[in-house]
Amino acid sequence: MKEAIIYNLEGLLEGLAGEDGIKKEWEDFLVNLADASENADMKEKIKEPLKSLMNVVNSSALLKGFEFLNEKIEGFPLAEILKVVVEVLDESKKEKETRIRELGDILAELATPIIRIWQDILLVPLIGTLDSHRAQNMAEKLLEKTASTRAKMVIVDVTGVPMIDTIVGGFLIEMFNAIKLLGSDVILTGIKPEIAHTLVKLGVDFNMVIIKRDLESALKYAIGIAPDKSDRKHSRKRGDGDEE
Repeated sequence: MKEAIIYNLEGLLEGLAGEDGIKKEWEDFLVNLADASENADMKEKIKEPLKSLMNVVNSSALLKGFEFLNEKIEGFPLAEILKVVVEVLDESKKEKETRIRELGDILAELATPIIRIWQDILLVPLIGTLDSHRAQNMAEKLLEKTASTRAKMVIVDVTGVPMIDTIVGGFLIEMFNAIKLLGSDVILTGIKPEIAHTLVKLGVDFNMVIIKRDLESALKYAIGIAPDKSDRKHSRKRGDGDEE
């Protein structure tokens, strides 16, 4: 088979290029196939050139090309090559799924930022539609961030959320309770009438959260009662017996 490919390479490429004019990738594939035809590890040698070929040739043209080569080259390993094609497609699918998950994680991170705006204070500005998956991811990340930063207050701003259904509302209630168990206070702000109606229907205990009309009011409240580290340090330096 090696001699059949090498001696007839130009003619084979003319027949394969067709209307698309794709020649280089077919040539790389055929040259590697010729070199690997006498080796036991043919599959590994042709996998990369086959990937490159599949990136530029659609499935219909690829099958026609293999049929053409099968007719022109005696002993053309069509079955083995098709097995490699299946493996390449499977690997490509897994790579795409992994990439989609990674992009989903990045988008979730961007869609729900957790910002440390002051000592012991975290801000979570929610924007867009909340579904159960996003709400659960947000709750997990917020709880981790609250624990790692030892935050005393968490401001959850829902100004940018158009609607919260009962399922998502249930996730939020669980999240508020968990934050309280970590020793942090929750300030909820930006509540629209529709969201307020949902939370009331769910029977939210509003004693477990501090409600503020807007983010400005929440920030003023949180920063106003937050302990000032510089004042504590200054107080310790002065000592109990110092006079002003």
